[in-house]
Amino acid sequence: MANFLFYKYRFEKTGERTLFSAEDNAHVSNEYLNDKFAVLIGERAEAKFRKLNLYCVKADKKGVKSPEMYTNEIKHFAGGVALLEVRNNKFKKVMPRDKNESVDVEHCPLCWAIIDTRPDSMAILVQQKRDVFGNADDVAGLIVDCCSRELKISELDWKMVYEKRLCKGSIWDIVKSRTDGGQDRVKCLCVKIDGKRANEENEVDKALQLVLEKLAAPEGELKLMSDDPARKILDETKDDVRNTVDMLIENNYRMRIGFEKSGSVEYGRDTEAVYGIADEYCDEFVNGTALLGGRYNLKDWLDTLMPEDEAHTYIQSEKKKRNGRRARK
Repeated sequence: MANFLFYKYRFEKTGERTLFSAEDNAHVSNEYLNDKFAVLIGERAEAKFRKLNLYCVKADKKGVKSPEMYTNEIKHFAGGVALLEVRNNKFKKVMPRDKNESVDVEHCPLCWAIIDTRPDSMAILVQQKRDVFGNADDVAGLIVDCCSRELKISELDWKMVYEKRLCKGSIWDIVKSRTDGGQDRVKCLCVKIDGKRANEENEVDKALQLVLEKLAAPEGELKLMSDDPARKILDETKDDVRNTVDMLIENNYRMRIGFEKSGSVEYGRDTEAVYGIADEYCDEFVNGTALLGGRYNLKDWLDTLMPEDEAHTYIQSEKKKRNGRRARK
């Protein structure tokens, strides 16, 4: 299972003319630049090395700045959707058999990124793998910076803005939107216990923590699962189920809802929206084939994520500032 964070992007006019501004940019629009972005990816997907020019400028200990390149490969691009592998530049310590001291060797772990340039989508999804990139925003930022440079957006007095989706509002709205009309069903509910500290001043939270720790698996999760289509794990009409779930949310427990067809969603107050999909869906897209038997393919899965509802809000993603703050929307 691959879990992805979700970013919406758009192109905005800055209203600021610079020394390098183009003389005639009246034809430029959000749609125009998105079409150019799709063409750019398509051309790179057909090139010899099948990659985007991903890099950022960093300073060494002496303050000397130089670009750090990130190895990547466009695995497949079709119908406006691209799947990339992006590698980070890391080192890990190993102990050679004939040495007494460990040495650093290059280590380049990878994660997936999906770019959906379809006009009704305009989204970037980054696989959540903290051992690769500690913050998925960094990968989305590399892609946005690449687009901005390659299309010379600033010279057109435009900029590319991207925002990360948060999952707020009622958990029941999320379940209803996915299961309405029998289009999907909740297959499992996982409550994360590991790392959660009870509020000592809250007797309800202390009691919940005690009970859940007793029931949770060794990896720190309480899992409720069912393969029976007739069984509803999250049934809003049952007061005991609704009250228990609402109590968990009120006390800031993180929950992951696993849907049979459309992957998983990690829910919590002011938490990032996380969407899961089986690895085979991505593998099939790379191979240029669709899964059979009525199951979703990658594009079908993406289509389920695009509609907005009251459960969604966004936080503006941008380059890290010294104080670490980011603009909220």
